[in-house]
Parts: sequence; C-alpha cells; structure tokens
Amino acid sequence: MKRLTSSIATAAAIAVMVPLAASAADIKIASFPGPKHPINAHLFDPWVNTVNGMNKGLTAKLYVAGKLGKGPAKQFKRAIDGVADVSFGLQGYTSKQFRATTLVELANVMSNAVDGTKRLQAAYAQSEAVRKEYDKVHVLGIWTIDVPIIMTKNKPIKSIADLKGLKLRTPSQMSAKSIEALGAVPVPMPITKLYNALARGTVDGVLVSPTVLHSFKIKEVTRYFASGIPFGSSPMFIVMNKKTWNGLSPAHKDIINKTTGAQMGMTGGKIYDSEHEKGMAFLAGSKAHNLIRLPDAEVRKAGGMLSKLESQVIQQWEKQGVPATEILKIMRAAGA
Repeated sequence: MKRLTSSIATAAAIAVMVPLAASAADIKIASFPGPKHPINAHLFDPWVNTVNGMNKGLTAKLYVAGKLGKGPAKQFKRAIDGVADVSFGLQGYTSKQFRATTLVELANVMSNAVDGTKRLQAAYAQSEAVRKEYDKVHVLGIWTIDVPIIMTKNKPIKSIADLKGLKLRTPSQMSAKSIEALGAVPVPMPITKLYNALARGTVDGVLVSPTVLHSFKIKEVTRYFASGIPFGSSPMFIVMNKKTWNGLSPAHKDIINKTTGAQMGMTGGKIYDSEHEKGMAFLAGSKAHNLIRLPDAEVRKAGGMLSKLESQVIQQWEKQGVPATEILKIMRAAGA
C-alpha cells in the first residue's frame, strides 16, 4: 500500500510538472553589435517586446555587444552549440559553410537590401542546396544588407585603376574575390576590428555598407567614398538552436512562427535600406567627406571584370557540387 501510495504521488507530481515545463520557456538571443545598432534597436528590441508582451510563458532576452561570446565570426556556431538559443550574424564570416547562400554577393544580382532579401528568400525556398546549409539550426530569418560602397582613408577612387594594390577589408570569401578581380588586395576581417585597422593603416579601405559610418564609427577613419559599382551584398541570418526549437510547446512555436520568417527577413532588409539612405545623405552633405560617383565608363569596366569573376565562380562551385547556375537563375528571376 505504501509503495502504491508513493507511486500515485509520483505520478501526480509528474502530471503537474509536465504542463508547467511546457508552459514556460526562456530564450537567450546573441547579437554582436552594440545596443544602438539599427538591427538591435529596430528589429530585436521590438521582437523581444512583442514576444514578452504576449504573456504566454515565453520569455526572450537580448544580449548585445558579444555578451554571449566575443567575435561575430562564431555567431552561427553559438546557435548550433546552444551557447545562445538564437543568434544573429553574417554567413560570409564562415563562407565555406555558405557557398550557395553567398552567391547573392556576386555583382548584378540585387539592387538594394529589400530586393536582395526577396532574391535570397526565393533561393532558400526553392533550392535544396541553399536550405541544406542551415540544416543544423532552425531559421528565423534571412536577408541581405544594402549595396556596399568603397571607403578609403587617404586615396580617392576615381577609376578602377586607382584600386590596384590597395588593401581593402572584406567580410567574406565572395567579397574578397570581387575585390581581387578589380585589382585590390582583400584583407579578411570582422567589422568589429575595422575601426582600429583603418586608424592604424593596417588596411587602406573597405568595401562595406554605408550603415557602418555611424554604427561602427567608420566615418571617423575614412575620407573618400566611391559608389556606382553594382556589387552584391552580404547576407545575414537569425537562427535558433534546434534543441531549443524542438523543446518549445506548440503554443510557443506558434508565437515564433507568427513573428519571424519572411517578414522578419524583410524587416531586416528595410532597416538596412533606410540606414543606407541616411548614410549616403550624410556623405553628400559632409564637408569632411568626399563622395565620388564613378564615371559610367569605369562602372562598365568593373562590370566586365566582375562578370568574368561570376563565370569563374560558377565553374568552381559546380565542381564542388553547388548548383550555382540554378541558384543564380532563381535569384535573378525572383525580382522579375
């Protein structure tokens, strides 16, 4: 009888505990930029407030400025390993993992961040090769940054010839290939180290979005800005640890599904386009900075060089089993 009473008590305790475990969940979000960065201020903060405001037992907390681990290059791994439940970062920092995704960085694929986001999301939806690159995580959102420009500290870029031999920071392998194709020397480096590299002269410049002018204070260590070349741009991700996702209750999964996905990615793209406009307006009105629009002839010359690069990349990627031709066809058709 004692054993029976003990078993009934244990079963009752389990019956009580299971619903409680399913009704409460905390998710830790890792973001490497500081709290005022546009993605934190205009995407993560509102999302966290939305999730927490639903009063469904799902609580989200944002950790900015690398508080869950320094270095943006390891953000994807932090989500895989469960250091963070959700992480935000750039696929280009670990380019070998994302050969299919980073095809969006090739020239003449996208015109702005929203446009690039549509094309990237189409590739994710339609290409198994793209989706496979995320099979260790649960994807909450993907998008692209706005189109980058060339920023230099001491040398104005008025022609493609002016790029020869210049050391330009790059965030990814594909960006490095583009820089190299135009005659410059790519220097791989996370954005968090760029300010000091420019200040010390470790690099001469950078191919990057105008959004970094304020968010990473790059306006303080650059003077010349060349625009016009139709570069592609860096993709970004927000992903969740698979164990965390699988452990959520159906109600909590429903909250995540309703507040993420394509809409979250599009929000990211819109934020970067908005910041791009602000950055370019700042440069146009600044007496301390020189914004240069490359002549059409130079833009065409760069386009030809980058077109040759695309052919080389397609050939190389196809040999490695990445259906680059098919993926680029999807991306380019998505904006038609």
